[in-house]
Amino acid sequence: QAGLERCQREAEEVAELMRQNVAKALEREGHLEQLQSRAQDLRQASEAFTRTTRTVTRRQRRRHRRCTWW
Repeated sequence: QAGLERCQREAEEVAELMRQNVAKALEREGHLEQLQSRAQDLRQASEAFTRTTRTVTRRQRRRHRRCTWW
């Protein structure tokens, strides 16, 4: 009888730990989704920055060529 009760208590403890682990995993999943979204936003911003710097560089080179040409 005592052994059975001890086994049931241990099983309940294990079940509670598993519930906590699942809850933590779901919480981490939410955080990962947020990080992926931020990473996507940063990637898009960096691509826009790269395009802008290329455009500015080209304009500056053209202006420099015009100034040195005359």
